[in-house]
Amino acid sequence: MNKYFIFILSLFLQTSLSSQTIPVGLTGYDDAIRILQLQGKIAPNYSLMARPFFIPKNWNTDSISQQLDSTWISTKMNGKIGKQGKWELLPMRLMSQFNTNHPYGWNRAGFMQAKGLQTQLSAGAYAEWGIFSAQIKPEYTYSANPQYEYGNGYGAAIYNQNIQRIRAGQSSFRLNYKVLSVGISSENLWWGPGIYNSLLMSNNAPGFWHLTFNSRKPLKTPIGDFEWQLIGGKLVEDTSALLEIKNLTTNYYNPQNYGGLGNSGPYDPKQKWRYLSGLTINWHPKWVEGLFIGINRVGYSYIDNIDSSGLPFMKKYFPVLFGAFRQNYPYGNDTASHPVRYKQIVSANFRWLFPKSHFEVYGEYGAHDNTYNLRDLTINVQHASAYTIGFKKLYPLQKTIWLDIGAELTNLAQSTNYLTRLAGYWYQYQGGYTNQNRIIGAGVGSGNNVFTWQTSVMRGYDKIGFSFQQVKFDPVPADPGLPLTTLGLRDFYWKDYVFGIHAQKKYKRFLAFLQIQAASVRNYRWVEGNNTFNLIAFLDVQYRL
Repeated sequence: MNKYFIFILSLFLQTSLSSQTIPVGLTGYDDAIRILQLQGKIAPNYSLMARPFFIPKNWNTDSISQQLDSTWISTKMNGKIGKQGKWELLPMRLMSQFNTNHPYGWNRAGFMQAKGLQTQLSAGAYAEWGIFSAQIKPEYTYSANPQYEYGNGYGAAIYNQNIQRIRAGQSSFRLNYKVLSVGISSENLWWGPGIYNSLLMSNNAPGFWHLTFNSRKPLKTPIGDFEWQLIGGKLVEDTSALLEIKNLTTNYYNPQNYGGLGNSGPYDPKQKWRYLSGLTINWHPKWVEGLFIGINRVGYSYIDNIDSSGLPFMKKYFPVLFGAFRQNYPYGNDTASHPVRYKQIVSANFRWLFPKSHFEVYGEYGAHDNTYNLRDLTINVQHASAYTIGFKKLYPLQKTIWLDIGAELTNLAQSTNYLTRLAGYWYQYQGGYTNQNRIIGAGVGSGNNVFTWQTSVMRGYDKIGFSFQQVKFDPVPADPGLPLTTLGLRDFYWKDYVFGIHAQKKYKRFLAFLQIQAASVRNYRWVEGNNTFNLIAFLDVQYRL
């Protein structure tokens, strides 16, 4: 009884918290959190598997910078509001990307799959007073969006060039008490341990508006530390852009059938949107130092299916809190006993941190097809599965110089189980797991596989390094209508071999990151012998006011 009393009491006594966040994907800050933890400068009980990261109470973005680089100049663009509040101007950010031949790249929220130039500008401010906090950080994005070579199941004619968008970006309004936070946010979320891909939540798509109830730091209990987030959000389409889960062959998802196949049928994007319910829970067992275990789950469906279901409120809008298997899941098929056609995606993940060795290993394993019951799970454990596995290692070369090495493999293609039970593509069905036509999960794309290797030498914020990626596009097609060879495989594969160099430099209040990638493309668009070259340039410049 004493243990349970201590657990409940700890929920209300934890202090030294803030509601200011480091946005997912913010170069020089979001990645710095992971580096600082491996260097032993941030507490090892943070899982970093449910981001954005909440800055500790007595820190701000300057504090993060000074922990990584002692030469960082404090901007002084932050201060107190009375005795209970504080304010800060957030970094101004300008991002630009250029593809010379065809679309490539992911995890740059607000950008689209397009050839040519794309640019994004963002700025904002943060303030808190007592239990209330507000972060305003809108984003303006411009995409030239010129035509590129298309056909054979990839790409389509561009009819709307020069797309411009203004979005809420990384904004939020919260009420905070001790370890708890509840509010509304448009921030990008990242669930899971991956660095380059996450199966369920990433910054590949623009952030979507969602209600959130989450922890702001690890909650200590008698069995270890817990972090969590429960959300309910709104997913919309952008019919000016091509749809990522359809290989850019169409600009909207057909709501006339469950699979969303075809391009015909009445469609009104203002009346058709999808509701998403999501939950992530991460546990740091007190008996195993540095180990984090987590589970992620989402369910999404068209809003009109949900509103007309007649289910109780919690089962209607927070299905992720109920039955894990389709057998006792109160929705999943369009029948009298399952009135809502929620599409479920689940994953389990781990991250094992070794701060003294400056090393971590991680993995995530997920399934996108509702498993009927425990027997179905044990017999077809590979069905509709995908995984990510990787590591990151820092080597101290000198007092302030580090070597950073990491690798990650993500596999979204169908497993060998497809021979007896076709799994379909990840992120499709029931409106698609997308926001504004971009995948919310692994940005490499449904059905694709990618291996990434990167090596950098860094000194504070300054770094230089190289990277390599191999992407295999849809090697095990889920469309039985395609011309395939024995066992349903392709005669030949579309592969990209991408070699890159990158550099990051701090100068006074500026922080700049430049990456140049050269892609040798084999059998582009699954056309044998159609080999080409794509140059990808990315520049990210930030300025602290």
